[in-house]
Amino acid sequence: MDFSFERGSAESPRGHALIYFQNSQDAAELLATYLVILPIQVDVSKYVPPFLMNQLGDAGAKDLSAFAFPPAPEPVSGLEYIQSLAETREDDVIFGGSISTSDVTLLLGMINAAIGWYSELCSDHTDQAISAEGETASADADGLSVNDVLYGLMSDQDKLSELTRLVGRLRDAVGSGDLGLASETRMEIMTLGRHLPESHQVTRLADTAGTVGENAGYLANLYLQRCFHLMAEEYVMLGKVEDEIRVIEERGG
Repeated sequence: MDFSFERGSAESPRGHALIYFQNSQDAAELLATYLVILPIQVDVSKYVPPFLMNQLGDAGAKDLSAFAFPPAPEPVSGLEYIQSLAETREDDVIFGGSISTSDVTLLLGMINAAIGWYSELCSDHTDQAISAEGETASADADGLSVNDVLYGLMSDQDKLSELTRLVGRLRDAVGSGDLGLASETRMEIMTLGRHLPESHQVTRLADTAGTVGENAGYLANLYLQRCFHLMAEEYVMLGKVEDEIRVIEERGG
């Protein structure tokens, strides 16, 4: 039996679908059931009273990750009803072809086949999505690791040179309104900051450099100078820069 999507797609199934059939003896009659693929597997035996276990059978007792209800398709008022219902509930709609309603066993078998087919599509889609997210997360983690390693190998002077370059790039991104580049650059500055003493106040420097304001660029440059004076232990110059920073910040930046 060929099943085809009329709403939704095989590449990204929603996990819940209305599947309908046409009565082979009466083309005007449509029959439908509802397919559900649970995102979490269920061991039904934990919830079913012992006296009902034999009625469920081994498969039913152990797993209820995918099912259809009603178990065999039932008559519905028409295609417009199915489409409207699916749109309201954001369901997939699947057409299963023509069937004979006289053989219940055949109907049950057809629905079981539909469950297996739809369940496999959902499983493949979920696996691909999780794999893609994992690769993205791994790539991000690898990128941070590379930067951490590089910054860890740099001399103190090289770290400050890199910090100067990044601050300049952040200011350019803020000036051009490139929020994506600004966010990315700020993250790089914070990563570099982990390899500098806390006294350098790299977070404050990044916040200032990423600000749109009349004195933001000048203030960011003062914070950058402060880092160089700290590194060189030029405390007289450091005091002068800190005084200037204090005056600007007291005026409201």
